[in-house]
Amino acid sequence: MGGTARLWAATALLYCAVGWAYPLLPLYMAYRGLTASEIGLVFSTATLASLAPLVALGRLSDILPREVVTSLLELAFGLLMLAYSTVASLPGFIAVHSAYALLSYSSMTLASAAALDYLGGEVGRGFGRFRTSGAVGWVLGTLSGGAIARALGVRGAIQVSAPIFWASAVLFALGRRAGVARQRVISERLALSARIYGLLAAVFVTAVTNPAYYSFLPLYITKILGGDSLTASLAFSITPLAEVPAMMYLGSLSDRVGRLKVIALCLAAYPLRYLLTSLARSPVEAILAQLLHGLTFGGLYVVSTAYIADEVGSRGAGLALSLYTASTTAGGLVGGYLLGCVVEREGYRAMYVVAAAISLLSYLPLLVSHRAGRNPH
Repeated sequence: MGGTARLWAATALLYCAVGWAYPLLPLYMAYRGLTASEIGLVFSTATLASLAPLVALGRLSDILPREVVTSLLELAFGLLMLAYSTVASLPGFIAVHSAYALLSYSSMTLASAAALDYLGGEVGRGFGRFRTSGAVGWVLGTLSGGAIARALGVRGAIQVSAPIFWASAVLFALGRRAGVARQRVISERLALSARIYGLLAAVFVTAVTNPAYYSFLPLYITKILGGDSLTASLAFSITPLAEVPAMMYLGSLSDRVGRLKVIALCLAAYPLRYLLTSLARSPVEAILAQLLHGLTFGGLYVVSTAYIADEVGSRGAGLALSLYTASTTAGGLVGGYLLGCVVEREGYRAMYVVAAAISLLSYLPLLVSHRAGRNPH
């Protein structure tokens, strides 16, 4: 198996394992007696606790062999899932889920950074093809995890995810840095450009609106549009159908017309998606609007990664992509509370209009940083 094919398979297994367990974790917490507010506390605390270590691990992967670091993280991930299935108290869940958040964010981020070590020219096209591994693995994992949970129970299904992590770890451990020699020292500092920080700020702003999809869309479909739980789940099932072609096409397009033009196109899909959702009068209309997820998630991530690679190469990709993940995560944490308040005060449709307005602000830091990059003096 060639290096890129092996890395694709390793990443698909990683996303399969994460997708396998992720939807089951809140169910397991509820089974162990946690209330809704306690589950929310677990997720929020875990997110905050993971941000700084995530960036540190990203930087470490720029110094040590990246795929070895990823492999070690996944070995630990498998062990964590076995431990997760034994926890029964709120403090225990806070501890294990904080470790879960760190390992999931960092391993998926470093898998993307590892891909950049193998890509030559046409980074957008190459990374777009590679990133389909995540979509394929996630769909397989979520479907399989749900089926196994029905047969073995939630606890048993969580335990079964462990060997999938370990299989992925083996494939990562077989890799190397595409034959590129790097002399690294722990004390070396890496300066990121204003353009990178501008992109990170833009991503943070858009991520503030992400809970409008991830958290509130099922409630909007069921409470306002009259759909049932199965209908609401379709809004999440169809998004991989949009992601795969978007990642492949937009990555290639960015090689031809420039990264910023395609990033601007992806950012424009955010307010359009939210406005169409707010105007929906049936579950079907709201679900169809989510096909824009291919731009707002898959396409944006692929082209942003290629943009980062243009700026820092694979030399600093671990740090830069970890900061990208941290920006996205922090934005979602802020947005969950902010948009929740809007829903309580003004309703779901108003919340989607507010989300559209917030997402438009993402252009500002991107524009300012681009001009600063062209005129450093």
